[in-house]
Amino acid sequence: MKKLVILAGIILVFRLGVTPAYAGTFSDNFYDGNTDGWWLGYSLANPVNNGNWRVESGELVQDTGFDGVIALLDGAIFSDQFVETDVKLNGPSGGGGVILWFNDNNNWTHVIIYPAAGYVEASAHVNGLSDDFRYPFTSLANDTWYDLRVVANSTTGDLDIYLDGNYLFTRTAPTPNRSGQSGVINGNAGGFFDNFSLTFPAPLTDKDQCKKDGWKSFTNPLFKNQGRCVSFVEQNK
Repeated sequence: MKKLVILAGIILVFRLGVTPAYAGTFSDNFYDGNTDGWWLGYSLANPVNNGNWRVESGELVQDTGFDGVIALLDGAIFSDQFVETDVKLNGPSGGGGVILWFNDNNNWTHVIIYPAAGYVEASAHVNGLSDDFRYPFTSLANDTWYDLRVVANSTTGDLDIYLDGNYLFTRTAPTPNRSGQSGVINGNAGGFFDNFSLTFPAPLTDKDQCKKDGWKSFTNPLFKNQGRCVSFVEQNK
């Protein structure tokens, strides 16, 4: 089931503070058996190769042998975001996770788990060049469900990465491209996705969003206190 919900005044607590005070959420558990709201894509390694995306038994499946096959939320652009999905990779060589800040085939960022190689990878691709950081995690297993969560700060480029609710590491993505489409990515043997959700800050349009420490949640612009936040709203009505 697809849901797009605007949450007014709900505070979400992450590892490094409170963000955002006002937010919207897109979620999909695929129980409806379709991929409405998604653009089902191709292999980033070779775009002529399409993925074999489909919903089976309430799960999003992709099982071609191509590398870096993507599925994106259709027509939506995100900067700061909290993106999460359950992911299970096929053996013996499946890898996959989330893709964010996708601009084109040469510019995107991803966070994947790769059981066959024993690591979690955070990678930024800029103009066709990739910068990969690999966090060793040798206990990962194929054919096993994991909850992968990424909190992305578009101002700093920081990606806070969690697995099964446990904080793993923070990677500062070396990319100037910090807004774009988001979704899931997998490759090699393919895998499964379920319970996808993406939470994003709503625009700052009302001075009430600055109150009750709401001013602390905004990073673009960044405020020193509530008064600065209120002044910004009043000057930009």
